[in-house]
Amino acid sequence: FDMKNKVLKFTLLLSLSASGLLANVDSNESYAMGATSGGYVLKGLLEQKQIGISYDAEAVIKGFSDALKGELKLSDDEIAKLLNKRAENLDKIVKEKEAAILKENLKQGKAFMDKNAKNKNVKTTKSKLQYEILKSSKKGATPKQESIIIANYKASFIDGKVFDETKEAPAHLSMLNLIPGLEEGLMLMKEGDKFKFVIPPELAYGDSGMEGIPGGETIVFEIELVKVLKPGELAEAAKKIHEKELNEGIKKPH
Repeated sequence: FDMKNKVLKFTLLLSLSASGLLANVDSNESYAMGATSGGYVLKGLLEQKQIGISYDAEAVIKGFSDALKGELKLSDDEIAKLLNKRAENLDKIVKEKEAAILKENLKQGKAFMDKNAKNKNVKTTKSKLQYEILKSSKKGATPKQESIIIANYKASFIDGKVFDETKEAPAHLSMLNLIPGLEEGLMLMKEGDKFKFVIPPELAYGDSGMEGIPGGETIVFEIELVKVLKPGELAEAAKKIHEKELNEGIKKPH
């Protein structure tokens, strides 16, 4: 079957009527319930198919129809065993794919950092954080672990894809909420400095990653330290940080 035809047939059959589906308000409501349920199920099945678990569309439709009619061909125990087996297979495949992605990310990240280390302008700390000074002010305050700062930044993967950045205005950031590599790097900077950091996964988002960031990713940060706030400036800064956290912010693993 062509996928478009399958989706159409799936939606039509869920109505359990060959004609007159939209004849009155009641049938409209029933059709809407069927279409919503069918769409939800289909979305899940298509996602499973993408990772390698197929399904029989005709059998899914038949099971849905039989359930509504109260004419199930399988017992509750049989259904539970079959679904549990499918869930186990899905979990196994997902873990295998995640492990493969992690291995590849770690491999590519190491190669990127090895090459970057050959740049004469790049220095490496004991923790394996790499940094390059793009602009030096040689004066101004240096952040501490508890500081709140104002900064411009761009965060990307090693392939250059940007996943977070400041655009129209600098961001107010709490050092306590930053990933370890960025926190360490910022404490090497003074106000007015601009650095480029290459952060290994153990100082970034680890092997687990987080939403939008796969496990084992090496992260590149270009950041300009605009200002380290003084105690009297912290109240307004705290408000801006809260607003940013409600939107996007620099992602940190929990």
